[in-house]
Amino acid sequence: MAKFIDVLKKNISENRGKKLYTYYEGYDVKDSVTYSEFDSRVKDFGGYLQSLDSKGERALILLPSGVDYLVAYFACLFTQTICIPMYAVDDQSKAEIVKQIIENSDAQYIITSTKYRTSLEYWFGDLVEDLMICYIDDFVKSNFVEEEIYDEQIAYLQYTSGSTSQAKGVKVTYNNIYANCLIMKNHLGFNDKDIFTTWLPFYFDMGLIGSAINTIFNASSNYFTSAEGFVKSPISWLNAISIYHGTILIAPNFAYEMCSKIDAEKMKDIDLSSVRLTINGSELVRHSTLHALAEKMKKYKLNPQTFNPAYGLAENTLIVSAHHPEKGYQHVTIDGEKLRNNTIEFCDEGLDIVSCGTICAGVEVKIVGLEDNNLLAEDEIGEIWISGQSVTQGYWNLDEESGFNNFLPNEDQAYFTTGDLGFLHNGFLYVVGRKKDMVIIRGKNFYSQDIEEIILKNTDNKLKNAIAFAIDINNTEELTIMAELSDNATDVHEELVTMIKNIVATNCKIVPYDIVLYQEEALPRTGSGKIQRQSCKKLYLG
Repeated sequence: MAKFIDVLKKNISENRGKKLYTYYEGYDVKDSVTYSEFDSRVKDFGGYLQSLDSKGERALILLPSGVDYLVAYFACLFTQTICIPMYAVDDQSKAEIVKQIIENSDAQYIITSTKYRTSLEYWFGDLVEDLMICYIDDFVKSNFVEEEIYDEQIAYLQYTSGSTSQAKGVKVTYNNIYANCLIMKNHLGFNDKDIFTTWLPFYFDMGLIGSAINTIFNASSNYFTSAEGFVKSPISWLNAISIYHGTILIAPNFAYEMCSKIDAEKMKDIDLSSVRLTINGSELVRHSTLHALAEKMKKYKLNPQTFNPAYGLAENTLIVSAHHPEKGYQHVTIDGEKLRNNTIEFCDEGLDIVSCGTICAGVEVKIVGLEDNNLLAEDEIGEIWISGQSVTQGYWNLDEESGFNNFLPNEDQAYFTTGDLGFLHNGFLYVVGRKKDMVIIRGKNFYSQDIEEIILKNTDNKLKNAIAFAIDINNTEELTIMAELSDNATDVHEELVTMIKNIVATNCKIVPYDIVLYQEEALPRTGSGKIQRQSCKKLYLG
């Protein structure tokens, strides 16, 4: 039997009466299960899937956040149904993405609820007739039969967020899950006393592996809400942490930015002293955000030593690096001009870059030259290559993708080339951007994140987000900026545009070709809240 399945069975048998998953909205608990109750619900639905001969087939989960979502996911795992965690479809853009994934994966099943019976027909039309629709809340029970599952079988397909390109289905095996969960357990000290308190969606690897699966893997408990609930009311997350004594928080940087701006009046009953890990990942971690969060939450007993910026990606199942618990986080200040020449020079004033921690045991990381694929030394910028048992098997139906199975000169160890650029300093990993996002103007290299950080740092909180990219104008690369206004931005648009232009010209020695301002939350985002850089560029180009 696959090692991951053995761990789940052991934890279920030894913790039958313990609370496992609790889904809440605001202050109200909507669904809650013990380990025993969850096991029963998973096997009930699993028996139904077995009666449909779903083994080895692809099944999309189109459900909102909730315990039912996890019942569907684990039922697929236990029946060897290759599930594809997705979301309930409620708009055209989501419908188009799901259609692409159905086509790419050759999915035969959709797992949803009767609430979406009519909307499925509306969004997918005749396509629904070619699929078996399985309702998590309306099915005929059938006996669940335990069958042998092997480590190297594909457990599920994790479709990447599409923040940089079209989503691709990462083939995650049972052993990948086991290896990465064990890495996190050892590096971050997850244990059966932990209480995960999150809002991340389960179609997002950080929500699925980082929160939901780590919970049952470590015999822990989990209190969660929806991403929509968090965005609508960030205080609801802090309330849950305070009420349920959450110990593990996991979120992207923007969520902590939102929390740092909650009105003090709403915070009066908040106590965050139970938190031991405040994990921050999936997008650029800003030192300014962590500083603001520390100042804001000092009164509410959130210890800054819990702050834990981390680095991971779906192609490595999840985690690559993180800080060790309760030791705080590392950051460095480097010369921005030198960075644009791919050189690291430390200084007192410049760009603050937050470390993503030390490389986790069980993951091997190399920094590799962009031109010759040669191994680079510490404090040299190159592409991040990774290897280990967490590296997945590739992309479903995309064998031509070259990111997997790459080799350093004169070595036979296979690596995945992440496309992320970074460097190692004193054993800590620093990520500075992506190869795809490097902007070359007048022969100089600029990192999009570098430009964006400079803009946000110098506009007095008048902007919520900024996106920088290059466009072709008469065969010449020109810089374009798209930015979202903050609530407190009272300046006339023309004044802000001039301010941004001067900031970029002064700090980067280039003049943007165009600057476009948008209202807050107007730029395209993934379901987890990350701004989609390539979608922004497409929006700009029309």
